[in-house]
Order: sequence, then structure tokens, then C-alpha cells
Amino acid sequence: MRIRVDEIPESGRVLHLHWNQGELSRFLPPDDPFELSLPRPLNVDLEINKLPDHIRIQGMLQGVLQINCHRCLAPCLWTLEEPVDISLFNEAEAPGDEELELEAEELDFEYFDGEVIQIDDLIAEQIFLALPFKVLCSENCKGICPGCGANLNEELCHCNADAKDNPFVRLAELKERLPQ
Repeated sequence: MRIRVDEIPESGRVLHLHWNQGELSRFLPPDDPFELSLPRPLNVDLEINKLPDHIRIQGMLQGVLQINCHRCLAPCLWTLEEPVDISLFNEAEAPGDEELELEAEELDFEYFDGEVIQIDDLIAEQIFLALPFKVLCSENCKGICPGCGANLNEELCHCNADAKDNPFVRLAELKERLPQ
């Protein structure tokens, strides 16, 4: 969705959208190993206001995302309730290419062409920024066995306990050869 700045009334503009899997899929890499998906549409409520020197977008993203657990790779649901507060400035006001140290409040600033706001890009960005560093299906997820690949939450390991490729078997043999 695109919104032209000159079409935003002085009183502001309110958007109520339902963002579905089709919109999200446009922003995902084709071979995404975690298969992020939306089981039902995401509620997007935004208020866009024109201020003298910038555009301010405030609102909320609410919904449920399905993503694979980082330990066991099983799909799990994650609740998204992310407040949105973005200030858009014209690209002409952007700092140059030199390296700058940003202040905490400057992290909410973004730059755009000054004419058209790409709402879908902003929504996708907010979703990706809200994702946790590590998604777990439960706090006590056991993960997968590195040997046989069994999901240890659902089944026992299929590895042979006496396996010759156990690195500690070789250490035990070396220990037996050491002089007492």
C-alpha cells in the first residue's frame, strides 16, 4: 500500500488493515528455514499525521505468527503485540555517508522520498524488528538429537549408546594405555 503525502489531510489519516500471508510472503526470502507465516490476518491500526518537518506514524500491530522453534524446529505460535511509533523525514534532510554515532531516540527516525510512504515496507520492518532473537516452543524444549535428529520432546533418541563414533570412547581407550 502506498500513501501520497499530499493526500494526507491536516487532521491526519487513520488506517485499519488486515495484513495476510500474501503480503508477508513478499518480504520473506524464498528458502526461509524458519517458515514465518500468519495463520490468520494481522491487525494493523495506524494513525498518520503530517507535522511541519516530518510525518509521524503511530499505532499497533496485533496478531499471531507461526514460526519454527529454534531448538526442535517444530512450528509454534508467537503472539505479536507491537506498538508502532515512526517519524519519517525527507531524504534531503538525511545525514551524509560519513559514519555517525546515533542516539537512542534517533533509531525511530526513517527517511523517505518525501512524496510517497510505502506502508507495507514499514509494517514488514516492524514485524521483523519485533521478532525475538530466539523463538522457543516452550521454556523446557529439549531440542533435537545431534546424532539421529529425533525431536526429544516427542520421542527418545535413536542413537546407539555404544556407538563407536562417540569421541569419548577413544579417550577411554587412551586412558587405559596410560601408565598408572
